[in-house]
Amino acid sequence: MFYYDYDQLNFAHHKLDSKKANYLLRFSFLEYSLIFNFEKRESSRAKRELASFFENHADLIKEASHEELHRSLINVVSDFTMTGLANHFNATNFVQLRETYFDWLTPEKPENPEDFQKTLELICKDFYNLQTPEDEITATDTVPKQVYQITYYVNMHLYDKMQPIRIADYLNLSYQYVSRLFTHTMGLSIQSYIDKQRVDESKKLLLHTDLPLSEIARMLNYYDSSNYIKHFKKFSETTPKQYRLQNKRERFRLKQEALEKANQQY
Repeated sequence: MFYYDYDQLNFAHHKLDSKKANYLLRFSFLEYSLIFNFEKRESSRAKRELASFFENHADLIKEASHEELHRSLINVVSDFTMTGLANHFNATNFVQLRETYFDWLTPEKPENPEDFQKTLELICKDFYNLQTPEDEITATDTVPKQVYQITYYVNMHLYDKMQPIRIADYLNLSYQYVSRLFTHTMGLSIQSYIDKQRVDESKKLLLHTDLPLSEIARMLNYYDSSNYIKHFKKFSETTPKQYRLQNKRERFRLKQEALEKANQQY
């Protein structure tokens, strides 16, 4: 439904009081800063802006309503997602993270201003962690639509069997043309990109689960464990087992964070 008559929007009924207007204005400035620094890959600067906001506007946050704080978190998640979709190749991860937060941010959250701060810091950290070296390409070049379509398809089907020529057929693209275009833009072939993204996905499984290597290999459609290990070493210069052991502390930390998140829901 489109509103061409401004009267239908009943703006008079949505006039903001001074306190609410002040909070929304200050948070909007922070929102803009976070997204600006996200596009520039300036995570340290974003952290400083975040710390400054909570230090200088503690009273505003305390006086803000629960609904305003909740909506602020939802808006930031949406902002990060849309920016990620516009400027990054791993678009699937941004959508998945958005849906995870939308499910987790129940109407009761945040419970208080302290929880609001912790949650906002966690949101920023999680979205910044999704940035990859491939994203730097978008900072200087215009990525062809066909290349973006292929990267999006690959990341949506990491657990399915994939062949570059069939991906091109599915997207109604000329395989020979898009293959050259993809290699020129990304610096690696479509098949190599598939292999790399599968290895990256397997790293998440190694960190977040206790699944045996054989099961991870099966899930990601490798011929067998040996084939999986071969591909893993190609992109990581280590074996899956060594990677899991080297990141043992990180796995423990992630498990603790998951438990804390789960406990906060009850």
